[in-house]
Amino acid sequence: MSKLSLVLNTASKDPTLCGSNAYRGSPYSARYELMRTRILPGVRDAGFDEIIVCGVFEPGEGYLYVPMQPRRRDRRDALHQRDLGAAYTTGDILVFCHDDHLPGPGFAEKLKVLAEDPSWDLLVPRRLHGITNAELNNGREGTYMGGHCLAMRRWLWAEVPWTSVDTEWWDCAMSRLWREAGGKIAWNDTLIHYDLEATEHES
Repeated sequence: MSKLSLVLNTASKDPTLCGSNAYRGSPYSARYELMRTRILPGVRDAGFDEIIVCGVFEPGEGYLYVPMQPRRRDRRDALHQRDLGAAYTTGDILVFCHDDHLPGPGFAEKLKVLAEDPSWDLLVPRRLHGITNAELNNGREGTYMGGHCLAMRRWLWAEVPWTSVDTEWWDCAMSRLWREAGGKIAWNDTLIHYDLEATEHES
């Protein structure tokens, strides 16, 4: 059975962001509390074989913390955090997740079963509103991978790492590169993840 590695990228303890920057109407520092009280407790015993937290956070139990200072202080930093975090993994399947998203119940167990299906190399789960459970955009309608949370076979990341592009709008650009490398992108409704910072009327 495949080994699953979870990589959580975060800048939630960056002092230059926590006090001033706002996202979706809430301070960026709120993500530190989400990581500490919701996301890490939710994934520690969720069946992942290893958990890597990369970026600006803190060491803790049940995960390996890989520090990385921000380079651009924009969404491109997530690309560098994901690549560095992935370099510390040993799994066959890599799950990349932002610091405001939580993999749903049974995520790892379901993914280990789905890993035996050769029809995908990159799998995008359903994205649900963290309060209302409404379904949110995950790229399926635009045929690109929604980068908030996804699973990827290790070979595809190794051949086309996240830092292959230099743009804040990397979802579409990376989807094109992965397809050009022969990667098969698919969407799956049995895997879900929750957007914990989704606004009330977000779709």
